[in-house]
Amino acid sequence: MKRVTGAARTSNISAREIQNQEIAYQAALEGIVLLENVNGALPIRPGKIALYGAGAERTVKGGTGSGEVNERHSVSIREGLEQNGFEICTKDWLADYDKEYRTVFEEAPKIKLTELADINIMDHLPLLPIGREITADDIKKSNCDTAIYVVARQAGEGADKKIEKGEFDLSEAEVNNIRTIAACYEKSILVINAGSYMDLSKIEDSGLSALIFFCQQGMQGGRALADLICGKVSPSGKLTDSWAKTYQDVPAGEDYSYLSGDTTQEYYREGIYVGYRYYDTWQIAPRYHFGYGLTYTDFSVEGTAEVTGELVTVTASVKNVGACSGREVAQVYASCPEGTLKKEYQRLVAFAKTEELKPGEDQKLSLTFSVRDLGSYDEKSASYLLEKGNYVIRLGNASHQTKPIAVIAVDETAIVSRHKNICVRNEALPELSPQKESTKEDVQDVPVLFVHANEIPTKTTCYDAPKKIDDPKVMQILKKLTVKDQIELCVGPGFSGLMSSSNVFAPGAVGRTTDKLFSKGLINVNLSDGPAGLRLMRVSAIGKLTGRMKFVKGNNLISIMDLMPEWLLRPLRANEKADTIYYQYTTAFPVGTALAQTWNVTICEKVGKALSEEMSEYLITYWLGPAMNIHRNPLCGRNYEYLSEDPLLTGKIAAAIVEGVQSVPGNYATLKHFACNNAEENRNHSNSNVNERALREIYLKGYEIAVKEADVKAVMTSYNLINGVHTNNSRDLCTDVLRCEWRFDGVVMTDWWATGKDTAHCDLAIRAGNDLIMPGGGDGKKELKKGLKEGTVTEEDLEISSARVIRSILFSNVAKNDKVKAFLNQIKK
Repeated sequence: MKRVTGAARTSNISAREIQNQEIAYQAALEGIVLLENVNGALPIRPGKIALYGAGAERTVKGGTGSGEVNERHSVSIREGLEQNGFEICTKDWLADYDKEYRTVFEEAPKIKLTELADINIMDHLPLLPIGREITADDIKKSNCDTAIYVVARQAGEGADKKIEKGEFDLSEAEVNNIRTIAACYEKSILVINAGSYMDLSKIEDSGLSALIFFCQQGMQGGRALADLICGKVSPSGKLTDSWAKTYQDVPAGEDYSYLSGDTTQEYYREGIYVGYRYYDTWQIAPRYHFGYGLTYTDFSVEGTAEVTGELVTVTASVKNVGACSGREVAQVYASCPEGTLKKEYQRLVAFAKTEELKPGEDQKLSLTFSVRDLGSYDEKSASYLLEKGNYVIRLGNASHQTKPIAVIAVDETAIVSRHKNICVRNEALPELSPQKESTKEDVQDVPVLFVHANEIPTKTTCYDAPKKIDDPKVMQILKKLTVKDQIELCVGPGFSGLMSSSNVFAPGAVGRTTDKLFSKGLINVNLSDGPAGLRLMRVSAIGKLTGRMKFVKGNNLISIMDLMPEWLLRPLRANEKADTIYYQYTTAFPVGTALAQTWNVTICEKVGKALSEEMSEYLITYWLGPAMNIHRNPLCGRNYEYLSEDPLLTGKIAAAIVEGVQSVPGNYATLKHFACNNAEENRNHSNSNVNERALREIYLKGYEIAVKEADVKAVMTSYNLINGVHTNNSRDLCTDVLRCEWRFDGVVMTDWWATGKDTAHCDLAIRAGNDLIMPGGGDGKKELKKGLKEGTVTEEDLEISSARVIRSILFSNVAKNDKVKAFLNQIKK
């Protein structure tokens, strides 16, 4: 069997690996958030230290499922501290924990054959053990004055976190251990190693010296944390979510996922009041505010604003007024006037991060946004309205630490843009609504900037159906393809394709396009999971007799495979003496939330560029990321993959990552999961009930920003339904919003196995504008063929989707790759 692959035949570390590890390290440095630092407890000098907790040695780098990355090695928190000269004085406790960890995972019950068809990837993995009680003997033996306790949690796709299992709050054993170190050590530092925030109410009076939200920082996280703890660098991460004091404070939390008792219906009753929009409007103080994070120094943030046409420019002067170097994030918020539409107290409209400033240094930042961004969506008129009144512009370094710097006075209501209603509900969903306008401080001494409504032209969307791509190269190929060929092209090859090593081959790629059209000028391209890196096989093999991909023991694709019975995996196992072994070492970057906590578009773009280099090396055309669903609820199993509770921050960070990935021509980023994939339980059948205003202002806004600003080449639809229609069957989403309103011009693909029995339909997906059915398979091809016969999808629909897929292949990185070109020439001969 002929093939070409970017996988290496040796396991030697490459210069690219070393370079990308440094980028992962830099991103981790800026994504760790310091939440508490009592009396300057941090930083501390390297020396003797007590280290406890589940994440100390077994530091969780990321979540489970498709978001996993198979890197060469991850630096644990223990390793990072030792590399920085700390002497760990609690090795007996850590050794005992390691024994417990191995026992739990080695003795985990294997998955039964009857369970394979319905696996919740997260629920089937054992919970991380807590570790034994910290005893007086442990403290005495440690003989030091400083202790670090690392709480660890791991979540993933397929299930949401359970309150009753202690996945959101601290266990009794953890609470006791944390209280013990707080009482027995001069300095006590708690590190939260989890993909999203936790309920800390049980230890709020414990007397801890410092609290760090480590999140999940990829393969260099342990090194980055140690550098921050010892003061080599000052923390500069900021929260991308509000931390509720308890789960009872989460808006509409009682209705979420499994807690409602009905996972087929998800009700977005909080409307636009997600995260800080809710806490600020209802004047409920969270434990930690959106945008908050401490440093080892202090900054002053002052600024002015001006309006030029539709553009608002805030000039922020940020000065380091403390005693050490550091970086700060300037954040601009706007409070919009009440009118026909009720408004949240404030919304983020711009942000920027400084360079590292030495004591006494300052930097001027220019933050811009459009007055159109201050509009709100009116469902009755299907329009964004900039309502008459005063818009208060606020500047600061966290959502609760701002002051007004300007008032934008709009003389009359302006219609910013006209649309059509989408994802229409039969009846409006009752939502939370504030009883009165939020209290706003006196702004009589703040400069007033005037905007005239008649100077803001109304933008009106044309909803004409997209035409077939008019490109000579595309049309030349399309004319050669029969209807059967086009079905092969638009429906992936299924599970058999995942194990195939023919033609353009990337071991562990989660999908590929068909390789049956080589004779008609189309190579296959590969798709790899994200979004914390490329999820490929670290070590794999090609069977000498079968020519198909094989798994090398100890190198499964995802961790759930470790729980499968060996007899089931044996047919897929390599004969390491006879089969051909391949190596692929990719970089595990910080997870999505951690990247967003940098509030730094520059470093996020660098991460995207580094990822793209690995895509080129391993012949991956589509990277399935960034993931950008809103952090609607802290229990969502995949929150670690996503970026924030705020759509603007989500969109800007995602756009930066996309620009990095697509800076290499022919490498495509894929925004996912479009849209309202905010719960994991029963995800293929969960119906997201949401009113159109919240859908547009909160859940679609981030995608809109990334599409418009980064020209992303692919979008993946989600599993769930929105108001009764599966997203990949929704023409409102796949065509009217994406292509007509936002002018998206790339490929839309389904999530994996999102179509099939009792779920969405392949024919309706193509009709809606969803171009690629993944991973595909024979049943999908049969359904599409049947749809063509019965008229539920037309040949013109199929041609339009085929043309988009053809273009993506013709202009892909693989089509330009010298190794692939040589392979194609060899085949022709």
